[in-house]
Amino acid sequence: MKLRAIVKQELKFILHRYLLPACYNRYKKQPIEKGKVIFADSNTDTLPESMRLVYERLSERDDLDIRLCLRDIRKVGIKGKLDYILGFMREYATAEYVFICNYFLPVTSCRKRKGTRVVQLWHSCGLLKKFAYDTPDDISPYYRGDVTKNISMLTVSSPAVKTVFENAFHLEGVRKKMIRSVGVSRTDVFFDERYLDDCRKKLFDSYPQFRGKKIALYAPTFRGTAAAPRLVGEQSVLELQQKLGDDWAVIIKPHPHIKSVSSNCDMQTSELFAAADVLITDYSSLMFEYALLKKPFVLYMPDYDEYKKERGFYEAPEDFPCEIVKNGDELSGAVLRAYGREPDDDYDRFLKYHMGSCDGHSTDRILKIVK
Repeated sequence: MKLRAIVKQELKFILHRYLLPACYNRYKKQPIEKGKVIFADSNTDTLPESMRLVYERLSERDDLDIRLCLRDIRKVGIKGKLDYILGFMREYATAEYVFICNYFLPVTSCRKRKGTRVVQLWHSCGLLKKFAYDTPDDISPYYRGDVTKNISMLTVSSPAVKTVFENAFHLEGVRKKMIRSVGVSRTDVFFDERYLDDCRKKLFDSYPQFRGKKIALYAPTFRGTAAAPRLVGEQSVLELQQKLGDDWAVIIKPHPHIKSVSSNCDMQTSELFAAADVLITDYSSLMFEYALLKKPFVLYMPDYDEYKKERGFYEAPEDFPCEIVKNGDELSGAVLRAYGREPDDDYDRFLKYHMGSCDGHSTDRILKIVK
């Protein structure tokens, strides 16, 4: 496995050191196209939620040429991957703005033109599990590039998390200035009552069996790497509906990488927050977004000790305003105890620390900076 990982990273290094810069340098002979804006992501064929509000706002302007470079490269072969990446480099060479929301290595592969700004709308909020260079589950120790090279701005959810981001991404000196605690654009929707009402209506119109029920939303992340994702404790969640009783509905929304347990609802996880009475999650940063609605949540962590040892945390989950469940037999009791719990001072401190810049106007501040 070690040899395979090394070979994979060496091939990636060759691609990013030679082929992609050659493509970029060929097309950068043309002038930068004023108003050309690219939204790029290699994990999906559709616009990610983290980009949606910025995209919608910019689409209202007549002076911009907006282009989408989106492809789930896991679904295509080597030729499809190369066609996509090289197509992006061709567009990148003459772009004024590029928006990304996750690791997107093509933007880091060359010496970017001064007239191009790359904005990283980082997809997660708050602090819990280690990420970036702090864990091999995120960035391989054999990777020889720089995942933040060429980034002009990276947005985070509060001033309190900035230092951790700077360290996790190995930012030093002037490069620290790229981290901006202006909030995370995707969270603005949770301050829009019309959006929340529409989400509730969408759920109950599409799934009338959930109407009139107390709703427990199970939305875990995955363990391991994106290439080898796994989940722990699924069976206890599958038994939860029976234990909670008929006046409850359990909606299951695992991370898209997870295949071991199926979702029973096609809506986006964030759309379900409005109707959920209790969120059940684990190490997912979704808990911080959900907390903006000041609703109770439960952390189901049956592999807590192993996860803490292998990946580690920035903040102790024990300090969060919720119950931690390690034994699946205790999950239903924790959900029932959480139901209807009102936010207290500990909840407010938790929210301010992790989400202090998310107030419904993050997108405004981002666009004001990148205008």
